Amino acid sequence: MLGPATDVALALLGSESCVPLSDVASRAGLSREVVQAYLSRMEEVGGLRLEGESACPLNRALLAAAAVRLGADPEAVSRLLSWRDFEGLVAEALSEAGLRVWRNLRVPGRGGLEVDVLGLEGDRGVVVDCKRWSYRSSSPSRIAEAASRHAERARRLIALWGSLGLPDMPRRLLPALVVLREDLPKVVNGVAVVPVLQLSGFTRELEAVVDELGIDTGL
Repeated sequence: MLGPATDVALALLGSESCVPLSDVASRAGLSREVVQAYLSRMEEVGGLRLEGESACPLNRALLAAAAVRLGADPEAVSRLLSWRDFEGLVAEALSEAGLRVWRNLRVPGRGGLEVDVLGLEGDRGVVVDCKRWSYRSSSPSRIAEAASRHAERARRLIALWGSLGLPDMPRRLLPALVVLREDLPKVVNGVAVVPVLQLSGFTRELEAVVDELGIDTGL
């Protein structure tokens, strides 16, 4: 056993739908009472919803982040996540915040590049790179490198905007990284760093953050 929080998270991450509490307890090798206690705390953090005798993950990335906050092993949990888990969560959050969203936007040119998620609303936009990295892989130095590369990706996107069939370019475009861990600086090399569990707060404050950190596109 890796610890109750980890065992419960792994039991849920192995399923694509709601799981009966008895099945979670059986998979985790824990008593129903212990499982119920951890699931209730995960629900409070925002990783899942309890429906009668079943636990229903809201999103795999949210569930993993909630479990890690409650003491789950980050390495064990992150191995069961995919980049699509993060992309789907980010796209949904931006869409719910009123932005028009594009996923996996390919930008032509030497070497090519792909934008994970692009969200646009009026004269503001956000371009997101989703990092499914484990805690060990998300070292400050590696995040700094990723932030620098993503800032350059955003500038290249701006330069090639007119060839991509997108709506009018916004006045300011914010580069952002979405990550699992919560103990990183909020801004690295001019790029917003957003923990998964803080994504909803980020979208609520998006207008102010874009105005503060967004790249001026020259419009």
